Amino acid sequence: MDLYRRIFSRFLYPAWETGLRRRPTLQHLAYLEKTQWLPLAELEAIQAKGLTRLLRHAYTNVPYYRRKFDQAGIDPGDIRCAADLAKLPLLDREEARESFAARTATAGPQVEVRKQTSGSSGSPLMFGYERESEYWRHAVKMRGYGWAGSHLGQRTLYYWGAAPQVAGKSTSLASRFNAAKVNLDRALRREHYVDCGRRGPEELAAVVQTIRREKPEVIVCYAQAGADLARYVVERGLRDWGTIPVICGAERVLPTDRVVLEQAFGPAVFETYGCREVMLIATECPAHQGLHTSMETLVVEVVVRERDGRTREAKTGETGEVVITDLTNLAMPFIRYANGDLAVVGETSTCSCGRAHPRLKSIEGRVAETLTDASGARVNGLVFNVVIAYLAHAIREFQVVQHCDRSVILRIVPTPKYDGQVEQTLRQTWEKYLAGVPITLELVPEIPIAASGKRKVVVVEP
Repeated sequence: MDLYRRIFSRFLYPAWETGLRRRPTLQHLAYLEKTQWLPLAELEAIQAKGLTRLLRHAYTNVPYYRRKFDQAGIDPGDIRCAADLAKLPLLDREEARESFAARTATAGPQVEVRKQTSGSSGSPLMFGYERESEYWRHAVKMRGYGWAGSHLGQRTLYYWGAAPQVAGKSTSLASRFNAAKVNLDRALRREHYVDCGRRGPEELAAVVQTIRREKPEVIVCYAQAGADLARYVVERGLRDWGTIPVICGAERVLPTDRVVLEQAFGPAVFETYGCREVMLIATECPAHQGLHTSMETLVVEVVVRERDGRTREAKTGETGEVVITDLTNLAMPFIRYANGDLAVVGETSTCSCGRAHPRLKSIEGRVAETLTDASGARVNGLVFNVVIAYLAHAIREFQVVQHCDRSVILRIVPTPKYDGQVEQTLRQTWEKYLAGVPITLELVPEIPIAASGKRKVVVVEP
């Protein structure tokens, strides 16, 4: 541990987070670092206690869930553990969109943080939660990233998606002040961000130079962006550094990606899984035997829908839908929320790392298609997910289709708030990342769902 990291992690950050801001993030982290070594029975007891608290609150103070309980003919006391949640119906994404007001608590913790999803399923979702939930989310992330060797004050390279500059607002005083604050925070944390949207030879060469200059101790990246960078490094024999732990998110880490990532950066490659609604859901540990779910703050189910409409728990090694219950969000609860992702259930035995948290073997259906610009450079399909996350008020659904001739159709299902400024922001985005590619913008009433049951957001013709 170098001197700056020691000072930042032991003095500066605690003085800011705990002392000045009065945030309990570090206390939550200390708690999670203790509970991670508890046996499964004790973890289940912690989870059941949180679940009881959530369900009682939801029935008393959240109109949507009172109605759901009454329709199911059950009382919150009938659900005593995670397995009992099967007595309640699933909350799908569309119903979550439509029930924003009804799922907002009328008493108790109130919505203090409002966000929207990136729309990886093609349908952005707006949601909210209280500050206390935010602190738990950051603590869970710090613990999970810590398993990969990422700690406060380390030099960290984020090869990540960049937030767009919304047309007409980028030069405001408030925007400049916020940007300065973000830059200062990143500088103190020693976090260096590089936009992974365009990944042509020039952009990848620049990332390599950044690695050599900044000497990051950890790399956090979109999985496919990291794999593209790794291939560039390996094919050109550019590696002149030791092992750099790589934390992959946003997309699934394919077996071939892991191989090339290890060749480029060493064997410390870690997959994470999360969604914007609850942040980090599961994290790979140093044993690399699956992704441990954060059962102190979440209930993560993997369910299979039968032909008769019923659902059942997926078996070990079986693929099913991810269903999440957030134990920390009382302001706008997510209870049995099917977020649209698919996962494979991992082994039920305690991991060789010593942690008993249930594991997901792998995540399915999160790989974004890769687009190509006029020069042949690869462009991450998540570019549009990122920009539309900031335009969720104006865009209900979207789909990107690239044809064989590289021309692109961007289909948008607009809301009444869609206007010229929104369209200008979209055009600025594709002009930046898909330079020279003919793009047609189509406003459509709906986007069809594929036979698989999921709406393909990015379609690239072979």
